[in-house]
Amino acid sequence: MNETTSPGKSKTGLIAAVAVLIVLAIMFVVVLKLYRNESDNRSASITPDTAQTGENRIDASAKIVSADPVKGDLVVRLELTPHGNFAAEDGVTLTRDLELFVSSANGKQSYEFKKGKRMNPVEAVLDMYNGDAMDYPFDEHEAALEMYFQPSTAAKGTSADASAGEAAIPVAFEMFGAVNGLEIEAEKAKENTADYVSVDLSVKRAATARFFSFFIMSAMWLLTLAVIFLAFHVLTDRRKIEIGMFSFLGALLFAFPALRNSQPGTPPIGTYGDFMAFFWAEMLIALCLLVVVSTWLIRGPGGAGKA
Repeated sequence: MNETTSPGKSKTGLIAAVAVLIVLAIMFVVVLKLYRNESDNRSASITPDTAQTGENRIDASAKIVSADPVKGDLVVRLELTPHGNFAAEDGVTLTRDLELFVSSANGKQSYEFKKGKRMNPVEAVLDMYNGDAMDYPFDEHEAALEMYFQPSTAAKGTSADASAGEAAIPVAFEMFGAVNGLEIEAEKAKENTADYVSVDLSVKRAATARFFSFFIMSAMWLLTLAVIFLAFHVLTDRRKIEIGMFSFLGALLFAFPALRNSQPGTPPIGTYGDFMAFFWAEMLIALCLLVVVSTWLIRGPGGAGKA
């Protein structure tokens, strides 16, 4: 005869379910706010100092396009705009030939801009140093951007001696941009002057990326510990072996690599985080599967066991 659920138990279960939903809703809102705040905080930002550079200057607006810790490349796009006596009446074309030098680790480092032409955007690939992507999720990197203008010496009729007297070309520099999963900070270096831009950048994993990585590693360890307890109960004859155990353990072996690769911005297998969780989880689950299969073979399909 089936027992009917008492009204008190039903009411308690309903209250518990509502409480769980409220807690989940609060956590959802908090996480979204934290992400929004982090998105603002992890954006690299440098404002231009037009008071130092004056009216006759070149405005350089740098936008961080991408950052790849594995390759060690940080790509910055420079938007250039002349002002004052460097700009024609239209406000966008140059009144003289200029040459830009930028510290790019890959590609051109020198760009010429002709008189009467617009200054096209320039992409610089910066080298990320003092860091190793295989330390994920604890890796930290540094990069440096240096740039300056000088009158072009390649123009016809212009000599280096004639250009040397007006070599100082002020640059009003600004930087902005963010990369998903990374926290990038930028600040002007000690060498930075009105006509010589020098910026130091630091790159590390965002707090949300590190949190999710820790969550994945914790989940791997918890599932692995549960499997170890299961294998222990089977080995000590406390639990009957079921065919479904083989499918469960085998599925975990193939599921963990996909779970590991779901971490944000994770490099190829072999990172510090893999040695903390993934490799151990794969090894222990494989051993537990071997223990369960061996026990099943020794006992036989109808082996003893206390369910």
